[in-house]
Amino acid sequence: MITPKNEKLMTIYGEAEFIFLNKRDTAFGEPGEYKVTLKVPRAKSGELIRDINEVIATEIGKGNPANAFKSLVEQAKKPYKVIGEEVHFKAHSQYKPVLWDKDQNKLNEKINVWKGSTMWANCKASGYTKALGTGATLLLGSVQIDHLVEGAGNGSDTCPFPKRKESLKKEIVKDLKNQITESALPAPEKGVAL
Repeated sequence: MITPKNEKLMTIYGEAEFIFLNKRDTAFGEPGEYKVTLKVPRAKSGELIRDINEVIATEIGKGNPANAFKSLVEQAKKPYKVIGEEVHFKAHSQYKPVLWDKDQNKLNEKINVWKGSTMWANCKASGYTKALGTGATLLLGSVQIDHLVEGAGNGSDTCPFPKRKESLKKEIVKDLKNQITESALPAPEKGVAL
């Protein structure tokens, strides 16, 4: 008998805090994964938290009501963390998400989405039970960018510094020359032959 998966679709709107949408995060090994942590005001995250906790309760109780498992739900691994007046939701995917702008156009592959961008992320809260425990994870689908904060690439073909004015370059070189000729350090002493 095939049992239905314990999942719930949701859309999360927030500001990107930790973001790997253009390339995989390989810090924890290959092949890595695409991921984003979205900051959402606590006042606007109640329904999202409730939906995730329902997925966890269903996983723990295998369909029984969540009331009997409240303490187990509180101990379960969650894809969010409450930090002061914000809730940080962590979503991830093995597959590169499709990125859209707010006018429903696909974002150019060369545009790098950085921390501080605001976006809607289509996610799937999916329950799991493993040897380490029970919990839920947020699987990342597509993303629509509301306010884009764009950055340079990985540094291979783009300069990380802003374009400088020519007059500013000359002033810096001139100041360096003045500092070298007007040094306050004593001159080196002449060696004495013995």
